[in-house]
This record gives sequence, C-alpha cells and structure tokens, in this order.
Amino acid sequence: MNWRVPALVALCDIESARREVDVVRATAERTAQPFLLHVAEHCGSAIALCEGRLADAEAMARRSHEWSRLLTGRDASGVYGIQMFGIRREQGRLAEIAPVIRFMAADATRAGQWRPGLASLLVELGMETEARRELARVAADGLEGFRPSLWLASLTYLTDACAALGDEATAELLYPELASFHGANVMIGHAVACYGAVDRYLGMLATTLGAWERAEMHFERAMALNRRMGAATWLAHTGYQYGRMLVTRGERERGAPLLGEAEALAARIGMPVLLERTRALGTARPAPSLPDGLSFREVQILALVARGLSNREIGAELFISEHTAANHIRSILRKTGCANRTEAASYAHRHSLVDA
Repeated sequence: MNWRVPALVALCDIESARREVDVVRATAERTAQPFLLHVAEHCGSAIALCEGRLADAEAMARRSHEWSRLLTGRDASGVYGIQMFGIRREQGRLAEIAPVIRFMAADATRAGQWRPGLASLLVELGMETEARRELARVAADGLEGFRPSLWLASLTYLTDACAALGDEATAELLYPELASFHGANVMIGHAVACYGAVDRYLGMLATTLGAWERAEMHFERAMALNRRMGAATWLAHTGYQYGRMLVTRGERERGAPLLGEAEALAARIGMPVLLERTRALGTARPAPSLPDGLSFREVQILALVARGLSNREIGAELFISEHTAANHIRSILRKTGCANRTEAASYAHRHSLVDA
C-alpha cells in the first residue's frame, strides 16, 4: 500500500494519492509499526505541501520524524530535512534552518549533496553574492556529484537559484538534464517531496536563457498540469514565474491575470515571500516599449555589438557563455531583419539603443 502512494504521485493523481495515504495511515496505526507510520506521515506531508495545506504538512513532517527516531538501522534525518526545507521556504521561515543547511552542505561525508539547497536558501535570504559563489562552484565541478542521491531535488534547487540570479551558464547546464523529465511531476524519493510540474522549472530555465517561445510552451504545460493535479502551491509559483516572464517581455496585459491568480493563491495558502514578490511585480512601473519584440537582454547585447565587442567579449562582459551570446545575436538578427552585425549596429544607433 505504501508503494501505491508514490506511484500515484508520479502519475500526477494527487487526489487518489491523498486518499491512499489516509487508508495507509489508518492501517499503519493498527499495526503500531514505526516504519509504516513514518512513511505514511511523510507521504502525507508531501501531498499537503503540494495542495497548499502548510500547517498540515508541518504537523505530518514532525510526526514522521518522531516515528523515525524509533527505527534502527535507518537515518531518516534527510527526509525530515528535505520536508522542512520545502515547508519553511513557503512559509518564509528559511532563516530558521539556514545554519543546518550550511553545516550539511559543508559536510565532506555527504559529498556536498546539500550545496544546491544552500544556493537556493542563499537566494531566498537575499544573499546574492554568496549564492553566485555557490553556483560558480557547481558549474566548475559539474553536476555528476549530485546524481547518486538527491539528483532531481538538486536540479530544482539549482534552477530556483540560477533563475533568480539570471545565471545563464548554470541554466545551460541544467536545461538538458531536466528536459528528459518534461511532462512529469517532480517527486523526490519515496514521495518525500512533490514540487509539481517539471515544466515550471524548464520554463524558468528557458526564460533565463532568453528562449521566450520555449519558456511560454513550458509554462503553459505546467499551468495545465498543476491545475489538473490540484497542486495549488506550485500553481501559484507557476503563475508568478509565467507572469514575470511576460512582464519582462513587455506583455504586462497578458501577465497581469497570471500574477493576480498567483497573488490570490499565495494569500490564501499563506506564502508571504511569494505574495510580496507577486505584489511588487504587479505594481512595478510598466516596462518600456522595445522595438521589434526585442527582450531587455537582447537590447543589452545589441548595445555591446554596436560597441564592436565580439561574442567572447560579450560573454565576459555579461558573465554568459560565448555560445549563449551567439544564440542571442541570432535571435536579434532574426527579429530586426538585419543580415549581419554591421547592420545590427546601425539598427542600434537608429533606435537609440547604444547606451542601453
């Protein structure tokens, strides 16, 4: 019965998974076996977080942890750590567990498995310099070290951090790894955590890379799946990220309904950080109009082209790869109808974009 729960979560049938957990818990209580109760409660916590029942998620995570302390031969501290990280993040209380995450990330015996979580935590706490340093370490060392254990969790935590910081180099590493999970539901371990549609994270990475059409496709799929699952928490985050992308592109009218839904969900569930971000974005000044559908990043790169910088020099200036710079320039030439860099430079001068 315990195996049915993660199977249902993986199949995106959260409602059936919740009903199954109720049956499992009732049966486990009759057996009085700590392991069965531990698993039933941590599955219930993951589902409650997904559905936006944060108080229930916390209570179940604590009960699961208490039962796990009666077990022998099994260290369940990682389960509790992952669950409380997710819950505290939505409650805006990550600062309470920051010392623990730092300690675990620095623990050589864990091979830095918690470093992605640390990067996400640093971004949430506004410590951007430290977060960039962690992402730089990850980019230098590669992703393989995370594959044996917290692989999918690591990809999502790193996506949260690099999307918030606009780190294109890390986004380039992450996108192809996450792309193999597109259309699926993010499930960590044996239903230890559920973060909703993978396409939300793919949309965030595509946005970071300036691939707007791909980002919109991913966000549309994520909205549909999270809505169908009743995953209110992740529907709120998807609406925010999708709306944020559209506002950045200057499509405020399209983004406003998404931000409005995200704000309403965040207020109802009790997600103060997301609520503040959504409101700030909704009341921000209208984005200036840019010619021919150019994004802000493309205008920035176009200005550097007009100054005579090469792709390599543009990459160094903006902390992106030469390959990413070349992709942006191809998009600029396509949108502006320019045949080459010389015409693009002339276009930048005509539209007063050189000092952008």
